[in-house]
Amino acid sequence: MKKTLLTLASLALVTGVTAQIADIASNAAYDDGWQNGDNGGTGFGAWDLTNNNNNGTDVFAGYFIGDSTDGAADINTGGESFGIYANPGSAFATANRSFTSALSVNDQFTINLGVNFDNGNKGFNLRTGGTTAFGLNVGGGAQVNTAFTNNPSTAVYDYGGDALLQAVITVISANSLSYEVSRTSSQGTQDVLFSGTVTGISGALDNIELYNSGTDSGDAQNNLYFNNLSVTQVPEPSTLALLGGLLAMICLRRRF
Repeated sequence: MKKTLLTLASLALVTGVTAQIADIASNAAYDDGWQNGDNGGTGFGAWDLTNNNNNGTDVFAGYFIGDSTDGAADINTGGESFGIYANPGSAFATANRSFTSALSVNDQFTINLGVNFDNGNKGFNLRTGGTTAFGLNVGGGAQVNTAFTNNPSTAVYDYGGDALLQAVITVISANSLSYEVSRTSSQGTQDVLFSGTVTGISGALDNIELYNSGTDSGDAQNNLYFNNLSVTQVPEPSTLALLGGLLAMICLRRRF
């Protein structure tokens, strides 16, 4: 039995299904809060944080590590998530981060977001340089946006409650990606909100931008919470078929 388990583990490593890039809010890099230049996890560059907090007016914008259940869904690790706030109307806060290596074919990027009220604008953009290849925005509903050849779309989005949004974006070729965004909540729209493809992408996906802007107030329900950023390598169908055959052979050998 030990030999079989070792073989299965080796096969999993060969297929590359383990996380290549990952970060969570409970990493030690954020023990003293979330600040410009912090760099937790693996496979990312340092955070570049920009906001207009107290820019000569009553503007409040910034970043924190905190409990996402204060304002939205439980996406915590170790009781903590990343958080961004920005209020009132002119306020903005962005958090940019590059991948140490641009995403390649069959890479799958996943992120969890906790969102409650949908005033202002909050979400993320997966980008090539400064251009959005895939963007998810919550503001007066929920929208998918891209600078490339996919029509932006809007889903019925019943705001409120303990909403957890999960976005999964897969690089399917050198110039295209697929996406699926799902929502889970005890209130409002459930299951898949968006799914589709973006084609004609010119340039490698090399950074992510998260943001919050123009919310009505500083209530926790207006914060953007996010966590569990990861990139995994998804095996090609031919690799999965080979893996299935090898596993079948192993099982037959164990029987005899």
